[in-house]
Amino acid sequence: MTTPPVGYTNAALGPREPILDDILRSSLLEHRLPTIQVDDNAARLLQLLTTLRAPRRVLEIGTLFGYSTIHLARGLPAGATLTSLEVDPRAADVARANLGKAGVGDRVEVITGDARDYLRAAPRDEFGLIFIDADKRSYVDYLKLAFPLLESGGLLVADDAFAVGDFGGERVAGDDDAEAAAIRTYVAAVARSPHLFSCFAGTESGLIISIKG
Repeated sequence: MTTPPVGYTNAALGPREPILDDILRSSLLEHRLPTIQVDDNAARLLQLLTTLRAPRRVLEIGTLFGYSTIHLARGLPAGATLTSLEVDPRAADVARANLGKAGVGDRVEVITGDARDYLRAAPRDEFGLIFIDADKRSYVDYLKLAFPLLESGGLLVADDAFAVGDFGGERVAGDDDAEAAAIRTYVAAVARSPHLFSCFAGTESGLIISIKG
């Protein structure tokens, strides 16, 4: 599968905003967080999907330092909220600061802990959009737990859908092959589900976007 060169998409869409440059620089260089955030085109697509869907609530699984979170929050309609789940307390703190810098902190709650705990307790049919970008080996678990939380017509979006990256920065134990296999299992599950209609989006690592029927 061929995707547009990163240089082309960045040149065509224009330079990154100074505030986003500052957030990336401080998060990666000062706080030494891993460079596993979504690429700029994927971030813009997340903002576009949120704008088009206009959900009253959004759920993100995997905050890191909040780069994708900022774009999701920017697409929210007035009065809507975003809940983002992050297992690493240090990353969550950096994300909260970055969300404040970007001017969207008032519409986002970052919750620290195992995403599974939140997903098991959350009400059904609650979210209009759910974005998954966390531990790759847990993608199938996230799918099983998140699907009931998604309202009819809601969007389910997962990053790294091409399963061709180096996931070492996101790994606790195991190897890239196990994580790629888990992503492929996730993709097969959403592609074959009679309750979801899915397609790939050609971002740098690939998004798979599904709508719940």
